[in-house]
Amino acid sequence: MTPKPGVVVPAVLPQILLEAVNADTLIVTVNGDRLAATPIHPDEITGTVTELVARLGSPTRVEVRELDGSVHADILTPPTPEPRSPFAPPEDDAPAPVTVPNLLEFTADGFVPGEDVALALVLCHTSAGPTGTARALIDRAEQPSITGEVILLGRISGTTSVQRID
Repeated sequence: MTPKPGVVVPAVLPQILLEAVNADTLIVTVNGDRLAATPIHPDEITGTVTELVARLGSPTRVEVRELDGSVHADILTPPTPEPRSPFAPPEDDAPAPVTVPNLLEFTADGFVPGEDVALALVLCHTSAGPTGTARALIDRAEQPSITGEVILLGRISGTTSVQRID
């Protein structure tokens, strides 16, 4: 494969894997990280892969694993950017950083089918006083960080699952 002029080929290519779980559903992973909690439909493959390759900004190995065990693989390059107008304002020379999703998945059972389930990030803990009342204060200026625990809370069933973030 001869790279396009101006395309930087990394030593290790990013990888997009689309794995069929049934005739209407594919799970997408990027460099081993699952892309989304919601699988995609086969009609969405082209748009999803095109967007991901463009975001990654380099040649990318794309692999599709079918239900019958067959595997289709190719290396796709991001689209060539449109030439800039000489009247356009100057751009910053530094390329925008590419952020690859780094998703965490939390699952729990016991919810009513179709109910809304809230995901809450535990910011801190407090203790109940002698009357059973608890009070917590949050500083609006403080930036929350993703550490500690999350809670899945069923809005109808009241089902609660507290899970550690590892």
